[in-house]
Formats: sequence, C-alpha cells, structure tokens
Amino acid sequence: MKTGVWVILFFALFEPYSFAQTSSSHRIGLESHYGWIIPHNSELKDISSSNPISIGITSQWMKNSRKNWEACHCFHYLGLGLSVTDFQNPAELGKSWNLTGSFEPFLFRRDKFSISLASGIGVSYLTKVYDPLENPRNTFFSAPISFLLFVTPKFTFDFSRNWAVQTSFSYNHISNGGQRQPNRGMNFPMLGLGVLYYTRKIDLPEFEKHQLPTRWFFYSDLGINSRKTTDGTRKPNFTLAAGAYRKLSGIIGIGGGIELAKDFSLPVEESRMEALIPAVFLENHFLFGRFDFSQRFAAYLSKPLGYQENQVFYQRYTLSYLLGKNVQLGAGLKAHGHVAEYLDFRVGWRF
Repeated sequence: MKTGVWVILFFALFEPYSFAQTSSSHRIGLESHYGWIIPHNSELKDISSSNPISIGITSQWMKNSRKNWEACHCFHYLGLGLSVTDFQNPAELGKSWNLTGSFEPFLFRRDKFSISLASGIGVSYLTKVYDPLENPRNTFFSAPISFLLFVTPKFTFDFSRNWAVQTSFSYNHISNGGQRQPNRGMNFPMLGLGVLYYTRKIDLPEFEKHQLPTRWFFYSDLGINSRKTTDGTRKPNFTLAAGAYRKLSGIIGIGGGIELAKDFSLPVEESRMEALIPAVFLENHFLFGRFDFSQRFAAYLSKPLGYQENQVFYQRYTLSYLLGKNVQLGAGLKAHGHVAEYLDFRVGWRF
C-alpha cells in the first residue's frame, strides 16, 4: 500500500506541472464517509450491524477541449483515489485499503453549483477474510485481494476560486469476482462530506450537442473469464450476447437482447451442451459519448441442474468504451440481487 500512497502523491503534487501547457483543470479532494452494510442474506444479519467509516484522497484532472468533451458529450474529470475503510468490526471484517480509478461527468452546472456522477473500479486489500475455523461468519470476503466497484452522485459548491465543499452518496461493492469461495460480496452505501482544492481551474466553454439519432444501435459482445471447478482447477467461461437499443435522450438508451453462456467449470453428466445457459434480457444504457454503462435485467431460459437453483432472474452490469467506430472494450459484473457471481472482461462490436 506504500506504493499506492506514492502514486497518489505523485499525481496530486506533480500532475499540475505535467499539463502546464494544456487547457486543463486539476483538483485534490479529501473526503470522509459514514455508511451501513446491507445484509443480503439472513445469515449475514448479525455481522452486518456495524457502520463502516472511511477517509480518502483523490487527484482529478479535466481538459476543456472539444475532443475531450465529445468523449461523453460532457465535461468530465478522470481521477485516481486512495482510501481506507474501517468496517468497525476489527475481529471479523477488519479494514479495506482501496486504490481506484474514476470517471466523473457533470450532469448539471450553474454558477458555483454542480451535480456530477462518479463511477469507478479499483483494487482492495482486505485485512480480514473468511476462515472456516477462525473467521467463519465473514462470508463477505474470502480473498485478501478483491475488487471494488462504486457509483457516486456528488453535489459540489465552489465557495471561492480555489476551494469547494462536496457532499455525496456512494453505493459500493467489494467482491473477488468469483475467483474464490465463499464470495457473497459486500454492498455498503455511504454518505460523504469533503473539501476540494483546485491547483488549477479553467473556465469551460459551451459546445453544441449533436442531433439525437432516431435509429436503433445493434451490437454483440463476448465476456471471458475463468471459474473454479469442484476439483479446484480453473476452466473458461464465455458469454456471447446480441442486442439493440435506441436513445431516448442524450444519455439514456433502452433496448434488449439475448445472451448465451458456456461455463466449462460446471459439472455435466453426458455432454458439454448441458452447460449452455441461454437467457433474454431488457437493458438500460447510460451513454456518455464513447462510454456506455449498461444494466441488463435477464431471465434464464434454461440452466444446468443444480446451477443457481432458486434463481430465475439475474443482472449484468457492464462498463465499456468505444474504440473508433465499432470496437468496444470493457468489464462486466453478473449478480443475483445483491450477490455477485463473477466479473469478466468484455469485447464487443457495434454495428
């Protein structure tokens, strides 16, 4: 974690000079949070009674060029963050040290007030994980190195040229992406209060948005990861999807499609065809230029015997970036309600 501290300090202290010849803003943030743990299973109710607290530092930068604006049809900050979360249950839950990257577009700007929506992903080091003898109740975490995903609406008020105060509401999820069991993952919302210092601040121009397209967008994507079998080895898992969506506004699109999963880690009796998992889905897209944050609500059409026996529906959350005109790269999370099943890498093609 010392390396992470030096990375953050480098960007916080020296980044303003590296962009001295460009039109960009840079700010450093310090924020504290207070939250609660969602017990998404009755067995987790007792261990979920504590209230997590955290403190973190961020370094964010933003350019005001039209090219940068067209990446999401909005001005946005990119950032790095370092934080520590104390779950206030030292014996069973311990702490998480988090190193994250974030994308934060403006949703609304007027005078000194703005609303933004930050989202990001990172790596967490967990000091307490599941142990069948010494820590059996902590089925949230089973791997010290796990992943953190978050989405955070933020409200910012600039009370001077260089200083601002910020409040936020974050929804956080930590899990190991199904790489080790048990992996129920933890969901914990938090309220935040912080202060921002602008090392450099520029005025933002106004750019005209393109006319809203009326056509349907068609795409396909492939998800790839590996999952552990009953004998402890790892086997590949593929998910192929095809879908379409239409924009309802500049940032919202609605659509649907089908997907077919082939999980080689699942046991079969006679043929690998038994491990095919078809599903249909409805999907919402938050579209910020080249960025696409989609949420699929899917229903299984069939599934192998013993796989997710009590589940009919699932969600898949995907964050992707459009390279050129057609290629999309990103990552996805499959979950059943509040319980994450796995993370995967995704590559797609938009027609």
